[in-house]
Amino acid sequence: MTTYYDLKIRCPACIAAGKSGGSPAQWNHANGCGGKIQIGDNAYLKCVSCSHTKHLKNWRYACEEHEADYRPCTGASFANAISTAGQVTSLAGVRWLRTLMDNIGDDW
Repeated sequence: MTTYYDLKIRCPACIAAGKSGGSPAQWNHANGCGGKIQIGDNAYLKCVSCSHTKHLKNWRYACEEHEADYRPCTGASFANAISTAGQVTSLAGVRWLRTLMDNIGDDW
């Protein structure tokens, strides 16, 4: 059974571009929905409002730095963003984080 938590991370697309990624923030589904995004230990992101669900490598990310420019990220940049998100790691624990990292995959 997948366990989901609110996605509060720095921007993985900025990290992939060599930037800081800003401060961790709650991510919301654009697509006209605006629902809160959650992350599961299966490496899937889902919108709590419309239930749109996809593997995190298939999402594009836009933050305040590039609001209308949705960019991909790398597995390493996403891992960096999630591993420094104290909210997720403290609530979910190391086991959840390891399972997530295993499910990110090497084919990115």
